[in-house]
Amino acid sequence: MQIPPFDLNDISHEPSDEQLDDLMEAVADAARRHADAARAQLMLRLRAEITAIKLPQRRQA
Repeated sequence: MQIPPFDLNDISHEPSDEQLDDLMEAVADAARRHADAARAQLMLRLRAEITAIKLPQRRQA
């Protein structure tokens, strides 16, 4: 069932519980996507930094 949109700035009409639930779920989804993108970017940078490290050469015994 599609719930009609509402305006958060309209103080004379309160959104329904279903509309608030939808809004909270949309915010949570956006936060998850943002966190996933940030995590992926961090992992790319971390891998690049790790591969850029030049370890000292070990002497052969």
